[in-house]
Amino acid sequence: MTIGRKQLRRLLRIAAQLKENRYPNRRSLAAEFRRADIDENLNLACSTKTIQRDLMVLKEDFNCPLAFDHEQNGYYLKHHGWDFTCPTLYEEHEMLAAVLGARLAEEVFPEPLRGEVRQAVDFQLSQNNPDFLDAAIINSLFVIPGLKATINAAVFMTVFSCWQIRHNVEIEYRDINDQITRRLIEPHALVYYGTSWYVKARCLLRHEIRNFAIHRMVVATASTRDFEPDRKIINGLLDDKFLTYAEITDIKLLCDNRIRNFVEASPLHRHQTLEPCGQEHFLLLLPAMPEHEIIQWILYQAGNAQLLEPAFLRETINHAATVIATAHNGATDISATKHKTQNRGGASK
Repeated sequence: MTIGRKQLRRLLRIAAQLKENRYPNRRSLAAEFRRADIDENLNLACSTKTIQRDLMVLKEDFNCPLAFDHEQNGYYLKHHGWDFTCPTLYEEHEMLAAVLGARLAEEVFPEPLRGEVRQAVDFQLSQNNPDFLDAAIINSLFVIPGLKATINAAVFMTVFSCWQIRHNVEIEYRDINDQITRRLIEPHALVYYGTSWYVKARCLLRHEIRNFAIHRMVVATASTRDFEPDRKIINGLLDDKFLTYAEITDIKLLCDNRIRNFVEASPLHRHQTLEPCGQEHFLLLLPAMPEHEIIQWILYQAGNAQLLEPAFLRETINHAATVIATAHNGATDISATKHKTQNRGGASK
């Protein structure tokens, strides 16, 4: 059996979508390949008849357990134990993508998954050995994600494995009040948000869809009970509201131009708007934001951001600023008094 490079790339993309449960069909794959031609310059575009032949090649020559789901209007794998074994034909840009992915994984994933990703990429490098990747280049590529919550590696791998095979997980979970409860959950989605890992799950104790922080899981035990992924839960992660806090809407702030670059580099909302306002200020318009986050942000700006709307929130900000100022004034007085007492004590000895 002879497979050209172009067909092999199509087969790899089709196999990846099947593995990811994306239910591809001939039309969606044709659209994906056309997009890849435009965005990635990969020369994959072909007719739906060609894609049908590719699907038959996977089924007949690679023993792919392929089936069609009429409800989802797409193909799927009848079991996920199938692996697409094919010749390894990596080009330089593909190896670069793998190396960059491994670098990100080293900073995002905990052990042992981090090491497994690194080992897989190292194996690819040993087989392909591209000239453009040398030790000096790789060692000068850094990812600095900031401080991360500490995760129990065994707990993470249990949750990760159950998410992969669609099995429930029994967890002992420590809430924000330091209370531990035992729960049985369905891990529908894993989410790396901010600097922490979460699982979007159906809690079978509360019968609710909940976000569970993995760093708050004390114990995680795999269950033999499986579940069907809920597309509504997964698709619900595509918006800005992963952690559901009470939000303030239609926020308007008057900001000093000195923080304009900071606001542009670290946006508070994907649909934020900046409008000029005189020579020294600009208006920052936010559709919505959690109340505690906008209050913290304004206080952090130390007077360079003034809340104009909504007016009712100004009193909360004024109160917070007063409490902070009072606490620090007291701390200064206590420190000064302690220092004077120590000096007097030293002189009397």
